[in-house]
Amino acid sequence: MLYFLIYLFFEILTTYEFATIFTPFGLFLEVLFSAIVGIIIIKDLNFSLFENMQRVLKREITEQEFISIGLFRFVGAILLIIPGVLTDIIGVLLMFEFFAKWFARKIFISKENYKNNDIIEVEIIEEKKI
Repeated sequence: MLYFLIYLFFEILTTYEFATIFTPFGLFLEVLFSAIVGIIIIKDLNFSLFENMQRVLKREITEQEFISIGLFRFVGAILLIIPGVLTDIIGVLLMFEFFAKWFARKIFISKENYKNNDIIEVEIIEEKKI
């Protein structure tokens, strides 16, 4: 709940600042334009997924990166459709592969990076009583 309130505060702040600089009509055009771009990106997502699938087969990216790139591009397009300047900025950032991979590394924990110091390997040896 606290994170949502922080997000809401910054969303209202950035939208207000944008409206004071570019007028309310400019804000309306920005929201309309970003929603149209988001819809176009969602429609074009199939072609992008095909290209990334080819990159996985060529071993240029991993399966995790393939999932994260497609997922974050979809999330970015949804954020572009939602009205608000801050959501549009985050949505545009997620369109770039660099930021999508960065967010994926922060959210998804890979097996190589997972280290649990609480696990101890143990071998049990039964003693035979005579």
